[in-house]
Amino acid sequence: MLGLFAGVARADFTKTIQVQPGVQTQAVATWDYANCDSILSVGSYTVHVAPSHGTLSFAQANGVIPGCPAGSPSLPAALAYYTWTSANSGATSDYFQLYYVLNGQVAEVIDVTVTLAGPPADVYKVNYFSNNTGSAPDATVRIDNPGLTYGNLCAMIYVFDADQQMSECCGCVETHNGLRTLSVRSNLTNNPLTGVVSSNGVIKILSSRATGSACDPTSGVTPTPNLRAWVTHVGNAVGSSYPVTETESSDSTLGATELANLQAQCAFLGILGSGHGTCSCGGGD
Repeated sequence: MLGLFAGVARADFTKTIQVQPGVQTQAVATWDYANCDSILSVGSYTVHVAPSHGTLSFAQANGVIPGCPAGSPSLPAALAYYTWTSANSGATSDYFQLYYVLNGQVAEVIDVTVTLAGPPADVYKVNYFSNNTGSAPDATVRIDNPGLTYGNLCAMIYVFDADQQMSECCGCVETHNGLRTLSVRSNLTNNPLTGVVSSNGVIKILSSRATGSACDPTSGVTPTPNLRAWVTHVGNAVGSSYPVTETESSDSTLGATELANLQAQCAFLGILGSGHGTCSCGGGD
């Protein structure tokens, strides 16, 4: 008898999953069980029709069969995961077909339709800097993790020159309720790929899930709400003084193509820069 986490227990079935770009999502998991206390065997999946816009990976995991009484043992199951990797902004769905194989025989044919959900809201903050020159005062970026997840987040920072070229990038750990303070001049524009410091540009901050003590802005970025950021702006000189204002970074919609391109361009800086093109995280946490 086959039992599935998906709640289906028949020979062939179809299902639909909704995914976010770059986020590994469980597509299906299958038990071959006799009852709530024992399994017959653990099968495996083979790919009959591969997805066009993502990748598949497979594993085993233990869990209590849904619907079984409390205290039932945790039993092994085969799992299949899907990750949307395509940078094609026109694609909104995908499809793949798996064979679940037991003892060398196809026991089930599994059709999976994938629908693409955009990254969650409140993850992508955009602001600008100006008059980043030696005679003007320095500008400041402040980032706070309000604690929605009540755990660490990553601030993936991507700095662009006014001519649209990414000049520096870095990832900074943000603890909940912590405040990080960064200097535009010393932390975000002091180490550009080309060696030419930007006078004006854009600062993009992507709020991402933290998976360890380091934050990698080049791959595996998982958009997760809800960092907050503020940037001071140095205006044009009035006599010998430069007026300074401060604004909260604007919340912008993060598309799948933008998410992929930010990571790819940042990785490109790391490959070509030999240390250049990497910003630093300032002070605080």
